[in-house]
Amino acid sequence: MSDIGRILVADDEDTFLKATADLLRGRGYECNCANDAKVVAEMLRATKYDLLITDINMPGNKDLELIKDLQNYAKEIPVILMTGEPSLIPTIQSAQPPIVACLIKPFDFNELLEHVKVSIRV
Repeated sequence: MSDIGRILVADDEDTFLKATADLLRGRGYECNCANDAKVVAEMLRATKYDLLITDINMPGNKDLELIKDLQNYAKEIPVILMTGEPSLIPTIQSAQPPIVACLIKPFDFNELLEHVKVSIRV
């Protein structure tokens, strides 16, 4: 495991997913990737992560199931949410898990990085 932290990045937009993970790896973070909510849930059950960065609009997360059920398989994991739909932010912010940020796509990588640094304290 990375000395800085292990991050699970989830998005169904493959280019965005790989670019985000590569940028975080370049800063020393260990990153795994998933492209749908079912895979995210399986990965969180199998491996301990320090942070989840996830898009909310992806397969398997139609009614925000991933966010609503997150505490069932990854207790107390900090979450950074990404969305291209700002109208969903109030609904998302009322969810149970510790959401540390909700970023509207496209966002600046440095903004994401600042939230990552605050979220991971290993």
